[in-house]
Amino acid sequence: MLTAIGQGFVFGMILCFSIGPAFFGLIQTSLKHGYRNGIAIALGIFASDLTYLLIANSTISGWLQDEKYKIAVGLTGGIIIIVYGLVQILKKTVIQNVDGEIIEFKKPTYGASTLKGYIMNLLNPFVLLIWIGAVTVSSSNLNNDKWNIFIFFVATLATVLGTDILKAIAAHKIRGYLNINVIHKVNILAGIILIISGVILIVRVFVEPSWKK
Repeated sequence: MLTAIGQGFVFGMILCFSIGPAFFGLIQTSLKHGYRNGIAIALGIFASDLTYLLIANSTISGWLQDEKYKIAVGLTGGIIIIVYGLVQILKKTVIQNVDGEIIEFKKPTYGASTLKGYIMNLLNPFVLLIWIGAVTVSSSNLNNDKWNIFIFFVATLATVLGTDILKAIAAHKIRGYLNINVIHKVNILAGIILIISGVILIVRVFVEPSWKK
């Protein structure tokens, strides 16, 4: 259980450092409308992460239980994570979205902010891919133990939500550090960790005895 919690926390921190449209939307909303609306954005991001997790799990969990698909799914998951890591390292770093391009003339309701966070994160195609990778990684590392996998994802989602709430509360301080160099370095760090995770998963596909029976 402690292993599942630890791995979930680490994976959640990796996702937390994946800087994309939802991140800047959260910061933008917190700066313009206060941290409560920022927290509402964070709840929307959490809901979309949960949606994609459920889709990913329902799509490939059955395959992971079938010995003949484990190697193919494990390789696919590893490749997805490596590709996502490369994208984090190679993508162009921009910060103009902090100020936003959409002018909002009145303070949105908390429900509207939550919906905004949900949609922004849902429209990021890499979110589903990373959750597919997460399902394969957790199944491999935790030997398909359903309880530990459940704990892993609870820890992951709790970490993501917790850090997003902290971002909303500390938005003004965070903004001062949002220069291109810092963001690029964070992207590289997150990308390297993801690539290492993907490589480990692929290696496990070929060395895990239970997968070769």
